[in-house]
Parts: sequence; C-alpha cells; structure tokens
Amino acid sequence: MWGFFVFMIMIDLIKHLMKEQQEVIRTSHFDRIMDKFREGFPNEYKNVIDSISDDVKSFIRDNNYTIKFLNSCSTGFGGVRTDKAVIICSPNFMSSVGDFLYTIYHEIRHEQQISIFKMGNPTIDSLDDFEELSEKYWQMELDADRFAKQKIAKIVMNSKIPIDKAKILFRLSQYIEDYPSLSKMVKFHIAKIANQLKYMRDSGQEVKDISDHPSVKQYMDRLEDFI
Repeated sequence: MWGFFVFMIMIDLIKHLMKEQQEVIRTSHFDRIMDKFREGFPNEYKNVIDSISDDVKSFIRDNNYTIKFLNSCSTGFGGVRTDKAVIICSPNFMSSVGDFLYTIYHEIRHEQQISIFKMGNPTIDSLDDFEELSEKYWQMELDADRFAKQKIAKIVMNSKIPIDKAKILFRLSQYIEDYPSLSKMVKFHIAKIANQLKYMRDSGQEVKDISDHPSVKQYMDRLEDFI
C-alpha cells in the first residue's frame, strides 16, 4: 500500500517538474519583457500583448534573424546590429513597449540594409572618409527610424485600441520622437566611433565589424537568446 502512495507521489513530482521545465522553455527573455509591459495595460487590452508577441516572433523567425539579448550594459545604445547578431541592450530599462518594439525593428532594419539591400557597412567601409561615412550612416538611420515607426503604427492600428489610449500605451520616448532632428548629435557620435575604429585598424588591430569596437566587444560573450 505504501509503495502505491510513494509511486503516486513520484508521478505527481515528475509531472510538476515537467510543467516547470515547459514554462521555462516557453518564457524567453522577449516574453518576460512583454509580460512586464502587459502589467501596464488595462485588463481589456492585455490580450493585445499576446497578439503583438506572436507577430514579432513570427517576423523574426520567418526571416531567420538572429536576435540576442543583453540584460545590462553601459554602452548608451538600446540596440546594435553586428555581423553576428542584432543585439537588444538593457530592454528592462526601456520605459514603454513602444520603445522596446521600436528598438527591435530599428535594428532589424539595419540588418536588412546590409544583408538584403547591400547598402554596405559605413562604420567599416568608409573609415577613411568621415564625411561620406557620417552622411551614409545618417541616411541609414533615418530609414531605420521610419521603418520602425511604421511598424509600430501598424501594430497600433491592428490592435483596435482607441487612438487616445494607444498613444499612451505605445508612447515613444522624446529622444525617439525627435530622432530625425538629431543629425548633428548622431553624426558626432558615429564620427567618434569611426575614429576609434580607424585608430585600431591603423595600429594593426583587426577591424571587420562594429563588434570589434571595445564598447561592444566587451559584451559579446554575455549575449543570450532573445526568443
């Protein structure tokens, strides 16, 4: 009799462990962050997060994009496209689901620019011509900004959430809203990075991608799967 009870307890324990394992597999970094933003949605719109999550994950998987997660970094950027992966940096500190989705689509657009549209990688291809580099980089930034904002607009439209509420739930930070007017600041920033990469190259170091820059390279062995 006791053997039967022990057997049943073991079965329940195994089922419990299997359920926990399935939940761990199901809860990716992306899902966990989307769940965090779900908490700020009114109850009647919480299911919208599930629909958005499914669409974003399908878009990434259908196009075979490699997205990596970096829990915390002090680089000053929310995302970066490298030759190995698109990296989403410190998403836990992003203030809204709008900023989170914008960063994902903005960086994916950079991947498209280089791998699909063959626009080249200005941070590597134009190191000897800073004027060409900064202008080419800025045009790519404007394109990525438009692409990401159009994606969010489509998400909002499909959500069926009234526009006055959607503006709050999917709000973008002021920096992102004003991004097209920040050319001088962005060009200054990229010129600084390019100068550092050029110095590295001219001093004999191998420079093939932005991931070779110290501010990015220091994190490359800490990347985790995103979805």
